[in-house]
Amino acid sequence: MTIRFTCPGCESVLKIKDEKAGTDAKCPKCKRPFVVPQPEDDDDGIEIEVAPSGKAAAPAPADLPIDLPVDMPIELTPEVPAGEEFDPADVLNSGRPVARASAPSPAASQSVPPDRRPSIAELMKDYESTKKKDKSPKKAESAKSAPSAAETTSSAADVLARSYQQKRDAASAPPPLSRTDARAAEQRAVAIEFVKSRLLPGLAAFFVVAWGYSWYMNREIYDGPPLFEVSGVVTKSGQPLAGVRVEFGPEAPGSEDQVLQASAITDEQGRFRLSAFAGQYGAPAGNYVVGLSDQSGVPLQVPEDDVRKTVSDTAPNEFEFKL
Repeated sequence: MTIRFTCPGCESVLKIKDEKAGTDAKCPKCKRPFVVPQPEDDDDGIEIEVAPSGKAAAPAPADLPIDLPVDMPIELTPEVPAGEEFDPADVLNSGRPVARASAPSPAASQSVPPDRRPSIAELMKDYESTKKKDKSPKKAESAKSAPSAAETTSSAADVLARSYQQKRDAASAPPPLSRTDARAAEQRAVAIEFVKSRLLPGLAAFFVVAWGYSWYMNREIYDGPPLFEVSGVVTKSGQPLAGVRVEFGPEAPGSEDQVLQASAITDEQGRFRLSAFAGQYGAPAGNYVVGLSDQSGVPLQVPEDDVRKTVSDTAPNEFEFKL
């Protein structure tokens, strides 16, 4: 007696000898393990395999004993007419697959006899057909990603535009220089680089050094008596006077004690700072006669107590003149 078993993984129908009942086995097609079932008592010996609904039947031999484990498929589902109204119940009742009267009769069946083992060529053919089905979506995607005619035309127009622009640039470019002109241009570039990197910095350094030397040689050096800081403020009715010239002169012309004259001009706050020499602030210690004049040079009346002032060499010399 033969046991019919449908693999739950690939739905292939296997026929196994009844002495293998209860043993562990493995589907030779999908390698899924299973346990060989016990033979049914009401088995009448009819061996029919029906392809699953909606799937094409694959040719396969039938009634081939196996010695587990094996790597090649022993039993494949036989071909069944592919009709739209095919009913599996008719196959179970009649013992062979038939189509309903409404369905057109298929062409002569080319199924493989159930007592023949499938060849390697047939198995490879099935494998190649499966690979082609898997590749068909990729081909569709590549067809979608292919550029359209408009895109191709646009790309060609861009290429032509770039080529035309390159030709225009080449036509507007100056003609190539001769060997003599190229050498002259190279010499000019070297000369300009020398002037910029060597000559100009050297000239700038020379002028700076010359100016410093001239200033040092022509500066006025004070070699008189020591000077002491003298400052103060000039006010009128409590308000500061700006632009007033303050002069500290010697008491007697030609006096040996006092030979320098110090002067200053008040600022906006009425303050002044005496300078006895250009760039030298202060006045020598001694007695002075004070004179004040406005911006136009008109002398101002100095209070009697402020007409004479003494510059000290030990105390601060801060004076205030109130007009």
